[in-house]
Amino acid sequence: MDFLSKATVPLLLVLLLSGCHSPRTAASAHPQQPLPREHAAPAEHSASLPKKTSEEVLRGDDAKILVFPECASYPELVPIDELIDLNKNCRVEIVYELGRSLSEGRLQIFNDGEIDSEYPLPELSAGRHITSFTQGFYWKENDETLPDGMLSCNLGTVSTTIGAGSLWSSHSDESVYDYKPGPPGENVGDPPADLAASFRGDDLGFASFNIPGLRNLKAREAGQLPEVEILGVGFVEGTPVECGRGVNLDLGEAPLRDVRVVSTVEHDLDADIPVLKAARFTVPVEVFDYPHHIRIVGKFK
Repeated sequence: MDFLSKATVPLLLVLLLSGCHSPRTAASAHPQQPLPREHAAPAEHSASLPKKTSEEVLRGDDAKILVFPECASYPELVPIDELIDLNKNCRVEIVYELGRSLSEGRLQIFNDGEIDSEYPLPELSAGRHITSFTQGFYWKENDETLPDGMLSCNLGTVSTTIGAGSLWSSHSDESVYDYKPGPPGENVGDPPADLAASFRGDDLGFASFNIPGLRNLKAREAGQLPEVEILGVGFVEGTPVECGRGVNLDLGEAPLRDVRVVSTVEHDLDADIPVLKAARFTVPVEVFDYPHHIRIVGKFK
């Protein structure tokens, strides 16, 4: 199948970020406009809002925020000035969950302790809400200068790197669970019958990394995390995949689920070759968490 052959080794692949145009929820249909700059706290007071207000920075269960970027595609390596230009019109979708209702609230974008811009929250009631806005970014965090950076996922001795935006850019319904092995090779040099051919014994790893784009788009519209599918060997239900963002990775773990054997052809030819399995996992929440750059401030009712 084409989508599997494109996703197969080399196992380090880079899918460049791409914008996607998906239907919006009612809350995100009208992108937020930044508040006038005079509403932002001065840089020297950015860590805590002016005491004359009763506003406070919401943390923990009071406010949870996920950042789903839709940045335009960019080259892997570009000069800093060009990189900033590329991100002047970066559309970002924000999923926020309030533990308690607010009488007023704002979303603050800040960098190195200085507030860059603020956006009014479209909904102040307790619960999960979705909004979006267009924002220029230059976030300096662990030597990463983009709001999303690159997402790296590791399993055993195998890893792959993709752009976070590519988790929604594919409009395919194809799945690794529909994998069909080829015929056994009869001559030296014939292509392997399945993707387990390069593994041996108790190896743990994946040979193919598939993004179910359409399902991920629907999940994002509901404020849910995206999924990834893999074909590989050696894993069972609950085997952890590690995923993180940026250069100095802050890794989160995601357990594999729906593990299923999809081919035994190469294993039947050589018992030292493991069976080929399919599985899926939800991308860890840490990938979409930016506590040092985005926060909610407000007043509780």
